Amino acid sequence: MLIALRAAHLASTALLTGTMIFVVLVVGPAVRDARADPQLIAWRGQSTRIAWIGLLTAVLSGAAWLVVLAADISGRPLHDLFTDDIVWSVLTRTRFGTDWIVRLVAALLLAGGLIALGRRPGASPRSLGAAMVTLAILFLGSLAWSGHASGTPGIAGDVHVTADVLHLVAAGAWIGGLVPFALLLAAARRAADPAVASVAREATLRFSTLGVIAVATILVSGAVNTYVLVGSVPALVATGYGRLLLVKIGLFVAMVGIAAFNRLRLTPRLSSTRNSMDAQRQLQRNSLIEAAMGLLILVIVGALGTLPPGLHTMPSSHVHGS
Repeated sequence: MLIALRAAHLASTALLTGTMIFVVLVVGPAVRDARADPQLIAWRGQSTRIAWIGLLTAVLSGAAWLVVLAADISGRPLHDLFTDDIVWSVLTRTRFGTDWIVRLVAALLLAGGLIALGRRPGASPRSLGAAMVTLAILFLGSLAWSGHASGTPGIAGDVHVTADVLHLVAAGAWIGGLVPFALLLAAARRAADPAVASVAREATLRFSTLGVIAVATILVSGAVNTYVLVGSVPALVATGYGRLLLVKIGLFVAMVGIAAFNRLRLTPRLSSTRNSMDAQRQLQRNSLIEAAMGLLILVIVGALGTLPPGLHTMPSSHVHGS
């Protein structure tokens, strides 16, 4: 249950953050004359609903995660957790609980922002968009204090937490943005306005650039996390944590391969009048495949957070190559 709750929380938080980044930073600068197109307005409504789904699922799964974790820590049945104030103690007396309180405040502010966005479906102030992106990044990045990184002491711990924050935000920006991206491509195919096709083309270029930055960030931060938590090649292949991490890395490499094909082969075809519709269709399909693979990665991350790191389950002679 804890693995399922962690995975659901990670996936919904990434969806929320990726959607906000995609709407505000990727599509926002590309929208000009097409702002009033019915298909684009409908897409903005869909994106707002996706963000709501992500936020509500994150809050519910986060609350359930807190309760299950309290039961695991105390060894008490679920029905005793509230009568004996065990959940309240975890929430107010642990670093995990402090992080959860901060994230709850961010969630409430995000809910207020989404209500404001819903009242202005055609447009919204830039300041509101910037605030929503900042809050969403905080909501996702603060998960670093709920995982293994928070238990690493000293300067190494600071580096580990920083790497974990960057890892989470980069993954959320990429994976979470794939669903609204696919919906934008579908809206561009339905729209008769060439301006919407232009928005989709420019958004594809901007999202591709964001993807390159995200992949580079994931590679560097992932290398740091792997070194801190695994420490050696033997621990990577001989422990359950390491082998599961290898599966995650394999899925990530496959996602990068699809993204590279999209960038190098399909994106240039968007400028062709004859091939743009077919390219949009293939990009939409590939984006949904990437999103499914990203979901599998997040499920694996949910499982990794419940396992002892490979560094802790290998003999000291194998740690960090010693």
